[in-house]
Amino acid sequence: MKKHKEFGECVRQNTLVETGKKDEMKARQLLALAEHREQFWKEANLAGKYPSLYLEGHYEIIKELCTAILAAEGWISSDHECMFAYIRQKEDLAIDIDYLLELKGVRNNIDYKGMMITSNIWNGNELIIRLTIKALKDYLTQIMP
Repeated sequence: MKKHKEFGECVRQNTLVETGKKDEMKARQLLALAEHREQFWKEANLAGKYPSLYLEGHYEIIKELCTAILAAEGWISSDHECMFAYIRQKEDLAIDIDYLLELKGVRNNIDYKGMMITSNIWNGNELIIRLTIKALKDYLTQIMP
């Protein structure tokens, strides 16, 4: 099993940096973009025909929400693994980071290798993806009243 980056490792490598300034405006803009994207995929209603695009698109929503959390708390990350390492530190945010790292791998295979997934794969992942998105949005609304 591949070892994933840890919080301390990311900080030491400067791929996860505390900015010293909480950027609530950026966080709100990213939340709005994620919600806009989420509404698009819901209205498109073509998951059965384009499951690879749905999975990729929903990963982008998750990434935007995670980036918004970092911004709201005064952090930036230069890679997805370190962004997830930061999120993993949030004890009051119960999401499966190992799953997100697997999802990142599938998304990368779609984006960089042209992999196509079946609608069964999308259907098997849709619930956990939607629950993850909801948990991230709920957390954001708690830290940005």
